[in-house]
Amino acid sequence: MNNNQIRDICPVAGLYKLKRLVVSDNQIEDIGCLSRMNSLTDLLASDNKITSIAPLAKLNIEWLGLEGNPIEDITAVSSMNKLKHLYVDGSALNAPSKSLVSRFEQSGVAVNRGQAETDTISGVSVFVQDVRVLFERAPIIDDGTTLVQFRPLFEKLGFAVKWDEDTRSIRAEKAGTSLIMQADHTEAVLNGDTVTLEVAPRNVDGSMMVPVRFVSEASHLEATWDQRAKAVYLWPDRTITAPSGLFSIKVGGKWVAKSPVSKINYDLYMENGSKVLMAFVERKADIEDGFTLDDYEAALKESLEKVNIKPSETKSITVDHMNARQLSYSMESANGAKYEYVLTIAEGQYNFFRMGVASTDAIGTETEQDYENILQSLKELKTTDQLSEEKFGALKPVERVLDAARYYRELGFFAGDQSLSGQQFDDKFKKVHEELKGENWDPFDSSEYYDSLAELYILGEDKKRVWLKDTEADVGEGNEIYARTLKQWSDISRGAFQPTEIQENWKSKEGPVEISFMLNGKKRTIHPQYMNDFIDVGILAEINEMIQDSGYQFVCVEIDQTVFVTVLNASEKDKISKDRFLPFSENI
Repeated sequence: MNNNQIRDICPVAGLYKLKRLVVSDNQIEDIGCLSRMNSLTDLLASDNKITSIAPLAKLNIEWLGLEGNPIEDITAVSSMNKLKHLYVDGSALNAPSKSLVSRFEQSGVAVNRGQAETDTISGVSVFVQDVRVLFERAPIIDDGTTLVQFRPLFEKLGFAVKWDEDTRSIRAEKAGTSLIMQADHTEAVLNGDTVTLEVAPRNVDGSMMVPVRFVSEASHLEATWDQRAKAVYLWPDRTITAPSGLFSIKVGGKWVAKSPVSKINYDLYMENGSKVLMAFVERKADIEDGFTLDDYEAALKESLEKVNIKPSETKSITVDHMNARQLSYSMESANGAKYEYVLTIAEGQYNFFRMGVASTDAIGTETEQDYENILQSLKELKTTDQLSEEKFGALKPVERVLDAARYYRELGFFAGDQSLSGQQFDDKFKKVHEELKGENWDPFDSSEYYDSLAELYILGEDKKRVWLKDTEADVGEGNEIYARTLKQWSDISRGAFQPTEIQENWKSKEGPVEISFMLNGKKRTIHPQYMNDFIDVGILAEINEMIQDSGYQFVCVEIDQTVFVTVLNASEKDKISKDRFLPFSENI
């Protein structure tokens, strides 16, 4: 969409799966509506009229083109840990932004050029648990050892650092760990013991450089080199929950989560040098009734045989009390690389799991043991629906109604019923239950179907704390639905969100929409997505950023097109999540 005199970018902001947006040579000023395009990796927006990029701060952008815009402050990009390319006019930037650009150049980001590496800059990035370390002097590689500027690394790792000019020594300390390293000496002291370094620390153009692997291992982290990304990753041994939330595993620090080269939709994909760990999960609810582990094994073997792969004999094992089967085979990838595979399938209470390790090298004893340890750490995790049913599913309908009402009353809801005795309060909600029931339907009756969200209808009785509405609300130009909704959210906000002078502006009947208001003496603007006649409750994410200092946040739960909204502090939200298993939206 280059060179089209575009002024308003908001019509494309609803394309949530869009990864690459090219809108250079236009008249765009405001990019606030892009803040929720979470799939966006490339934004090329040079030669526009953009003045603020703060809305991009939480996006995982890899390529950002901003040259030719009157931007003075780009500090918002400091949180973009996946950034690889940045194009920006340095002359107009303020001092903090110029400093940030310089550190990006020294830390593996290609600034205003095609690649990060130059004759004087290595192009190497260093990440501590996925957070980029920003250096003033680029890392160097000496005979296979990566050396980095000491202070940014130590501070990112939580060390207090002292430099002794007389002895040209670094002393770094944090709980349980002390380090002493001296320039041009291969001996270091770790917790009082002398150790020998492969490469001595040294001064490079006024910056003391230290071997990153030694420092990371002293911090109980594993350092892993990724040749493809020219990056060093520092990770501890840790437990990882799959994005689906259906299982977790424990992995060592050398395993790094990556994006697979292939387009296969893995539930988990990690790399460790030439080794790859892959996992899939399939819900039993999505498979025909009566499907067994034998059936799963037969289907897997059939799929392998279709591509002329003959697996080894299957052996039966146990994985965290789950029955499992394991087999191995070899195959050649599309690019001609040959892989050795060990694959395990397991049957859980609610899911089937498939987890394998692959390597271009022979899978030896060390890899087999590592894989076995990971495999035996596999834990099936229950969904909020499953946890709720296990806890409340055996209750009779009235028991479940009263259990929910009493719980939320204790937490501070239903303040208008303070004068009611316990019996009067129970009688009120027995009546509410009768009114909720249909002739052939009771959301609290679990005998045929368990509705894990039924208690939200009980909470909906507290009109001063809860907004529970169908989001199909005749949203459209002139109907002022968003203006009315913001007022309603203000009423339930416990004082955290008190907008005034609310204006709802439509550029056309199909949007884009802009809502402006005054909040705490500042003019604010939010950009709902056009969703036909539905309310875009995603704007709560923008509002939450505005009220974060209040200690309260809006939370929501979606019930098909009906949405439950209330305001909680962090401890209240955590307690309800643990006690009642409500699936609060992660995007709000």
